Amino acid sequence: MIKAAVFDLDGTLIDSTDAIVESFMHTFDVLEMPRPPRDAVVKSIGFTLEQQFEQFATIDANECARVYREYYATVCCEKTFLLPGAAESLRRFADAGITLGFASSKRRHFCEVILEHLGVLDYFATRLGPEDITHPKPHPEAVARSAEMQGVTPRELYFIGDTSFDVLAARAAGARCLCVTTGYNTRAELEALQPEAIFDTLNDLTDYGLAHLA
Repeated sequence: MIKAAVFDLDGTLIDSTDAIVESFMHTFDVLEMPRPPRDAVVKSIGFTLEQQFEQFATIDANECARVYREYYATVCCEKTFLLPGAAESLRRFADAGITLGFASSKRRHFCEVILEHLGVLDYFATRLGPEDITHPKPHPEAVARSAEMQGVTPRELYFIGDTSFDVLAARAAGARCLCVTTGYNTRAELEALQPEAIFDTLNDLTDYGLAHLA
C-alpha cells in the first residue's frame, strides 16, 4: 500500500531550464571559458551542479559552482514556474492522505526558496538536496533516505521523476517509479528502463497513482 510520494523537481514539478542555462552561461562568461552548447547543458540537468561543470568546464568545478550559485540566487524564482498540473497533483495526493517529499539534485535551500515562491513548499514533509546525502541519483540513497524519513518502506513509496536517474534510483531502492515526459528524457529513453508507468501529464500520473495505491 502506497503511503508516501517523493518527487524529483526539475522537469517533474517545476521548469527552471531558463534560470539554469542563464546561470551556466553567466558562469562561463565570468570565468572566461567558451560557452557550451545550450542543448548540452539542458541534457545534463539531473546531474549535481559539480558533475555538470565537470562535463564542460576547464577549471575547478567547485569554483564554477560557486559563481553559478551566486548568480542563480538572483534569477531562480523569477525564471522558474510550476509545470501544468503540479499544484493540483500535490493537492490531490495530500488530500488522499499521502505524505509528500522531494529529492532533488538542486541544493535544498534553492528548492525551498523556489517552492515557497511558487506557493507549494508546505506540501513537502521531507526535503532532500545533494548536500543531505553521500551518493546522488542514480544511486538509491536519496530514495531510501526519503522513505526512512517518512517512516515507510521503499515499497510503500512512489518515486516520481522525469529522467533515467530517477528510474534507476527508485528501482535500486525498491520503490515504485512513475515518470512524466515533461522533463529531460524522452519517452523512448524512459520506456527503455521500464518504470511502472509513464505519462505525458501530471494530471494523468496522479489519476493513475491514486487509483493504484494498493
